[in-house]
Amino acid sequence: MNRIKTLWVIGLLLVQSVWLSPAGANELPAGVLRAGTLANQKLVRDTMVGVVVQVSLRGCDKPTAFRPYVLAMPTGPVGSRHWVEEWVVSGCNREYPLTIDFSEDGLDAANWAIRPGR
Repeated sequence: MNRIKTLWVIGLLLVQSVWLSPAGANELPAGVLRAGTLANQKLVRDTMVGVVVQVSLRGCDKPTAFRPYVLAMPTGPVGSRHWVEEWVVSGCNREYPLTIDFSEDGLDAANWAIRPGR
């Protein structure tokens, strides 16, 4: 249980870093529509829990920063829109690109799913 608490704290620190620093460099990686995220702060915080766990499973227990990018703009009617982002997590002398599917679940909720790793 202590490991989960540690990962949660790391996740919260990473959430703060995205709001306090620029989303990325002037040049965008291939396939990226724009730097930043379309998720609100609560959705970012919720998603970050899974992001930190996923990066931990890939071998890094100490992620230090992340850069979100939009890969696909929202499609569908309001309340059931879907979009795709890539969050590049840095830590342990490596980068971990994670592709995340977001989908609205009504007007005040959204779900996220991290695609299987590369």
